[in-house]
Formats: sequence, C-alpha cells, structure tokens
Amino acid sequence: MKKKIILSTLPCMNEERVTKQVHPTINLLTNLDELHPEILQKHKIVPDDYKKGLVFRSAIESIRGKFNASSVTEREGLVNDILDNLLAKSMVADYKRTSAAYRYDFEIHVKRDPDHFIALEVKGGEGNSINISERPIWAKEFGVWCHLDGAIVNQPANGAHSIINRLTNELVRRKKLVDVLFFKDILCGTSARPCPKYPGKETTIGLNAAPDIFLFPKTIPSAKNPNPPIHSLKTLKLPKIILQLFHIGQSEMDDHLWKVNVEIVALPNNKMRRIIRVFHKDNIVDESISRSWR
Repeated sequence: MKKKIILSTLPCMNEERVTKQVHPTINLLTNLDELHPEILQKHKIVPDDYKKGLVFRSAIESIRGKFNASSVTEREGLVNDILDNLLAKSMVADYKRTSAAYRYDFEIHVKRDPDHFIALEVKGGEGNSINISERPIWAKEFGVWCHLDGAIVNQPANGAHSIINRLTNELVRRKKLVDVLFFKDILCGTSARPCPKYPGKETTIGLNAAPDIFLFPKTIPSAKNPNPPIHSLKTLKLPKIILQLFHIGQSEMDDHLWKVNVEIVALPNNKMRRIIRVFHKDNIVDESISRSWR
C-alpha cells in the first residue's frame, strides 16, 4: 500500500529523552556477556552460555510471553472498569463480557424501550489481530477499542495510522462495518508522552485522559456508494457517553474526535482505489492511497 502522511494523525509524541534510550538499552542487554561479564557471573549466569546457550533469547521470549498475556487481561480489565462506571452512573442499562464465546468482547445495552445494543471488540493495536472480530447482526453500533501498551519505538500517530488502514481495508474489501475506533495508550498523559489536550495536566492526566475517538463511515463504501457520510456524536451513542464519563464538556468534545473519510475512486479497466482521509476539526491530518484492485 502506498502511504502518504500529510501531518501527524495524533498530536501527542513520545519524549525524545525517553526514545533515545531504547537502542542503548538493546545494545547493553544484547552484549552484556561482553560488556559486563562480571554482572552475569555475580548472578550465577555463565557468560559463554548467555548467547551460545540461548540463555538471553529464552529469557526474552519468556518475558515477552508473560507480558503479552498480562496485557490482554489488563486491556479488557480497563474497558470492563469503564463499563462498570457507566453502569454505576446509569449511563448504560447493562453490559456483559462475551469474549469467551464470541468474536467481540463486550455486549452493551445502552437503553431500553426501544433497545439499543452495542458490540465492542478490545484489541492491542499490533499486527493482523486487529481484523479478527465479528459484527453481530443485532448490533446498532460496532466499535473497536485499541489499548496500546506503551511502546515508545514508534510514535502514537504511526499506530493510529496503521490501525485505521487495517480497519478501512476490512470495511471496503470484506464489507465489515466498524462505526467507531477508540484509541488509547498507557503512556498517554505521562512524562514519557505529554498530552496537549490537557493544558496544565499534560504529564499527570494519565489513565484519566479520554480516548481519542475515530468516527467511521455510516455505510460500506462501494462503486455505487463511493463517498458515504461519516458518523457523528448524534448518530452514535457510545462515543458521547464515553467522553462524558471522562468529564469532557460539550465544547471540548471536538478536541477528542477524528473523522475517517473513505472514498472509492473508479479507475480504467474496472479497477478501483481506496483513498482514506482523516480529519481533525475539519483539517486533514492523514491521508493514504491504496493500490488498485478489481
């Protein structure tokens, strides 16, 4: 896919003082047997086995496995806490966790009489797992919540850009309608990644920062429907009540909203191309153009 980023999708950036420590850390850990063999020996690790005996690699793989497992639990747990708060404040009628039985993690009953049900899938944001979900036929709204785990090698805008492209590809090529994306990172609003949306609290707002919300098209783009209208806070219920839960006032909501425009362009020889434009306060902050397909 040919990508063209006009500006940064998200306004926040990792602090340079933190990111520049990553590669020296990699070098230190990778070459600890050569740089500081005495430290290994002090902990009863044989320097010659550190690489040749796969001690270092096995340790990294074990840590990564434990980290990934705990991350999934923490992500769903955080969303569970948010839904608990919505229920306690009577902002939703009910909800239940469904990840054990279905390809969506939560079923949310926003209101009764008439019923309004929402399905929510929770993801980490990395890899093709973003596309593994299913929109149930009863859902009035279907959302994806991507809670990233604080990686600092890439800027958060890169993660949002990648996720949006995966979801819009699903939308166009597989006809899977996603109404809204909630994007949150554990580093947002910390000293490692100040949040410009909270003046005076840029480094202290932390988990109390509202997620960034990306509104998607109302219908599936196609040759007959090449540029469908985008959802708003009036056409969806969950985005607004999430913002209200995080104490975002009506006049501040646009700061936390992005609109994802998907346009299908007809090309010669019955080919088509997808153009994705992301708007924030009516300004294009990201654009990507797909390869052509039939």
